[in-house]
Amino acid sequence: MGGTFVQYGAGNIGRGFLGQVFGEAGYEIKFIDVNPDIINEMNKENKYPINIISRHNPREVWIKNVSCVNGLDEQAVALAISNADIMAVSVGVNILPRIVKNLVKGFRLRWAQNNLKPLDIIIAENLIDADSMLRGLITDILSDDEQILFEKTIGLVESSVGRMVPVMTSEMSRGNILRVCVENYCELPVDKSAFKGEVPQIPHLHPFEPFEFFIKRKLYIHNMGHALAAYLGFVYGYDYVWQAIENPYIKLIVQRAMTESGTALSKQFSVPLSGILEHISDLLLRFANRELGDTVSRVGRDVLRKLRSTDRFVGAINMCNGQSVNSLYIPVGIAAALLFAGSSDTTAIEDADTVLVNTCGLEKDSAEFNIIKDYYGLLIKNIKPDKLLSQIEGRQEIQFSKKVII
Repeated sequence: MGGTFVQYGAGNIGRGFLGQVFGEAGYEIKFIDVNPDIINEMNKENKYPINIISRHNPREVWIKNVSCVNGLDEQAVALAISNADIMAVSVGVNILPRIVKNLVKGFRLRWAQNNLKPLDIIIAENLIDADSMLRGLITDILSDDEQILFEKTIGLVESSVGRMVPVMTSEMSRGNILRVCVENYCELPVDKSAFKGEVPQIPHLHPFEPFEFFIKRKLYIHNMGHALAAYLGFVYGYDYVWQAIENPYIKLIVQRAMTESGTALSKQFSVPLSGILEHISDLLLRFANRELGDTVSRVGRDVLRKLRSTDRFVGAINMCNGQSVNSLYIPVGIAAALLFAGSSDTTAIEDADTVLVNTCGLEKDSAEFNIIKDYYGLLIKNIKPDKLLSQIEGRQEIQFSKKVII
């Protein structure tokens, strides 16, 4: 394939995922970043190592033909964007607004050079409707004529970033600031319908439509299950996600919660449930990867954002409700998250009520509200994981009995 791939953001996902996808496909890679150590080292070496950490098949790969532009050098950034064949951004949701002016300067330079070839930008951010957010930020500073050019030539392509990358330590870097450690999984689903130019036919890139399926699969199965494992891990005194998943009762609760989401997803998009269940089994194996060193505290952080009405837990419950799927296991994650949120100062029931109403958007005394409160009460009493599972299974039998009677 080949060409020039510009990656805005040389962090763990930029180097450890997108850099590998496009580097191994034969692209020259130009990173944009503001970390002077990364910029200098990358321009000195023009390559960097990725370590695939796995118990069974650990290995090292080198990504070559790379360089890095200083993100503070507006002209250099604009020049890189003006000459790009395809781009991606992975800077973090909170940083996106800060790079918009540089993006626009790059577009303007392309247009001034009469370069009207389509430029597709893969948005590798953990955010639903990231394309709409970025589109709004960009069009706000374009003139009417520029907006016409933008709509004709710039594609904003949502993606689903599923690869897990641990926080790098100095020990893991082994003296190379550019080294990234990643899991073996390396698949990047992208929104096929959003491309303005030709969709690259390269390994690991999977165009799909309607892309909403992959967005919801990532958030309501992967992210929800990962967070649920972390919050239950916290409740039962584990430091790492893999330790939580090795507890058979926690693993079964997580698996069944993910299956609830998967069943609703299958019904909504008419996708075979068998493939979704295979994905869930693979995720559970990946959560159990000790070499990732994924801590309960890291996966569980930013808890109030994760409890919002459109995020991984409440969003999954709402999706299940919309598809007439009972969700008895997903609410456990919210109850455990309330304990995680109050870990620095014991959370009172009144505080839990406030979070459930104001953050989760649940109606007080609704079915979801009451079941979460019940689970919360059980967890506060230090109920063992096997007993917790039995309590949920008891509710499941009652729900089943009601259906049979009906």
